[in-house]
Amino acid sequence: MRIRSLLAVLALGVAPLTAMPAALASDPCVQVPRIGNIHDGRVEPVLTDHDGTASVYMVFGEFPPDCTGATATVRKTDGTHLQVVPFTEYDGTGNPPASTITALVPIPLADGAGDWVVTKVARGTESLTVSVPFHVRRGSTATIEQPATVVLPARTTITGVVRRYTSTGSLAPSAGRIVRVDVAPKPDSGTAPRQVATATTDSTGRYRVMIAITAPVTFLATVDPTTAYGEARTGEVTANVLASLSPLTAASVAYIGRWWRVSGTAFPVRLYTHLLLWSGSEWVSTTSVGQPAADGSFTRWWKPTTAGSYRLRVVFGTDPRIVNTPLFRELTVTVRARPTTITGTADPTVATVVRTGTKMSTYGHLSVMYTTGKTGPFAGQQVVVQIRPRCNTDAGYSTIATVTTTSTGYYYANWNVIQDVDVRVAFLSPYQSIASSYRWLRVVDVA
Repeated sequence: MRIRSLLAVLALGVAPLTAMPAALASDPCVQVPRIGNIHDGRVEPVLTDHDGTASVYMVFGEFPPDCTGATATVRKTDGTHLQVVPFTEYDGTGNPPASTITALVPIPLADGAGDWVVTKVARGTESLTVSVPFHVRRGSTATIEQPATVVLPARTTITGVVRRYTSTGSLAPSAGRIVRVDVAPKPDSGTAPRQVATATTDSTGRYRVMIAITAPVTFLATVDPTTAYGEARTGEVTANVLASLSPLTAASVAYIGRWWRVSGTAFPVRLYTHLLLWSGSEWVSTTSVGQPAADGSFTRWWKPTTAGSYRLRVVFGTDPRIVNTPLFRELTVTVRARPTTITGTADPTVATVVRTGTKMSTYGHLSVMYTTGKTGPFAGQQVVVQIRPRCNTDAGYSTIATVTTTSTGYYYANWNVIQDVDVRVAFLSPYQSIASSYRWLRVVDVA
């Protein structure tokens, strides 16, 4: 009997070898085999809850020879489970054209896990000593639980349980396993999952990780293989979110011509806040629109043009993936003319005793709120000095002097007293956006 020996060491992951050169084998059905199949490449058995099978195959050209009687000798590396299995299963592929014949190696559930080796391929008087190793793992399973819906800003909890198959086919917790949490690709995107976190299972097989999200995200988990146990992959779950819009912070009073602001926080920050004004029949835009800052804070602005009471609304969102958008909050604002303030003093110009006809001096300052919100001199404005009979609240005031303020808001006026009077000064605003102001100064008693 002709026996040729060839030591062919094929490590895990090594590219499949071509058939043995013709010079070394007169029988094409006696060659170095491969593990797996021609379609998927190297595939090693994984045991779950039943006996398994390892595929040992040989590759030929487009048309395979008749390999009836070809066998492979297989055993575990510890010498157990020595068996001779026939090559009986034919298969092939068309691109490029190739054909295969496969031997199916039974792998027992109870003690089949571990290292195996194909030691010989033979048919009739031809045999070839080889060393083609393969490794059998027990299977793993993994779950990923539906995350709770969270209100932004928030982190969602991704958790699940990893289990391993035992020698009896039952499932037990798999501790110390590395779990990769990925964001699932969009359908038909052609992209791979994107890893966002890793976790290690505890003694109960549970993994848990917190992940910050700003929108609905679809997750899946993959468990890395170990020497003893195979990988596992979960299905997909979507972590849903609810948008949030804080109570609004704003002054209850606004002033004509001055910017009024409203602020708050909103998440997710990729959506827009929009300030609307109620016209009496519909909500109209103030044209103040924008995204919140990275910390969620936002400020919207409005410059009123007329006095009155107004309803305003901040609208946040819209995203069809976030079920509670759009969100909105309302408030009511009273708009007033910008205030003025007048000060004054009324005294005899020279005399120490006030008599009929005594010359009086009245002076002070007029200030106004600017559109910037600051207060300062109100220049070039008319201030009037007014009197009425003393303590006669039923009588109206009449103007006795008119004067124009200087660049510093200062005014000075002279007038003559003829009877006991109440004295006040006033700025009678001719502007819609600026308020009038009054100040009572004193009672003048004529001796």
